Formats: sequence, C-alpha cells, structure tokens
Amino acid sequence: MSEIPANLWLAEMWQEHRERLLRVLVLRMPAALQRRLSAEDLLQETYLACGKRLDYLKAEPEVPMYVKLRRIALQTLTDMERHHLAAAKRDAMKERCPEDDEGVADAWAHFADTISSPRTHLERLERQAMARRVLAQLSAIDREILELRHFEEMGNAECAAVLGIEPKAASIRYVRALKRFQELVYHENPYA
Repeated sequence: MSEIPANLWLAEMWQEHRERLLRVLVLRMPAALQRRLSAEDLLQETYLACGKRLDYLKAEPEVPMYVKLRRIALQTLTDMERHHLAAAKRDAMKERCPEDDEGVADAWAHFADTISSPRTHLERLERQAMARRVLAQLSAIDREILELRHFEEMGNAECAAVLGIEPKAASIRYVRALKRFQELVYHENPYA
C-alpha cells in the first residue's frame, strides 16, 4: 500500500480541523490586528506554516492533531502580531477604538448568556457585567481551562496536551474551575 502524498495528507487533516482553528483565531485575535488582517487571512497563513512543518505534524502520534495545528495557529498569530503591530510603520495600537472588545470577552459574554435564559435585554446585560466581575476574580489557570473547554470545544485529552498535563488532571482542573466560577456567580447573585 502506498503512502498518501504529504500535501493530500495535510489537506485532509486541515479540513477536519479548519472550523475549530478559525474559531480559535477569531477568539484570540487582538482588535488592532483585525484592522489589518482577517481571521481567514490568518488561517491561510497558518496553513502555509503547517506545510513547512510536516515533520512536526507527523511526529508524536499520541498528541492529538488538533493540538499540533492549534499550536502552529497560535504561533502564526504571534508572528503576524509582531509583523503588523511591531512594524516601524504607523502605530496600529492608536487605531484601537474604546468600544472594541476582545474576542475572549465576547465569548465570555456569550457564556454568561447561558447561565440562565434571558428574559429581557437588561437582564442579559446585567449577567454579562456579572460574568466580567466574576472572571476578574478567577485565576488565569481557571480561565484558561474554561476557555479551552467551552470556547475551543476541546475534550480532556486535547486540554491535557495543550496544558502539558495528564487527561485526569485536566478533568479535575476543569471541574474545580467550573465549581469556582459557579460559586463566584452565586456570591454575586444568590438568586440567579
């Protein structure tokens, strides 16, 4: 049986994980970079970077492919930030509007909407404000595991690979973070 050509193999892997990678990039892209580059453009750059790193993608078969592709996507995002935002050209940071919200904050706002069903626009805004206050109280570790599970839709094995821990530890970390989040929500609003 002959081996699948590398470009076809990469195309198959890419198609399987493309939508999830796009969500990660939309979530993580700073507003200043979004003015210069679309998430789809960044996704294309990621695909090109993957083509140059086939050996890395094929190594360590125990690491989920999505985790490897995600790592390259985040490295590409960092490279594009350096290229566009740290360039000796006009200051992209000055382009930022005060009403711009980070992708993660928008995702947390969506998560806040799932706490209970919204009855009015005011209730939804109050829940979003409460979620922001609660998130400010969570540790970075707790926020990270919740983001991986809820916004990037990763399972325990993928979270474990990203965090460099065992799947059981990832599961325990997630349950503890979710419990802390729920406790803080309860303390904010015991009637929620």
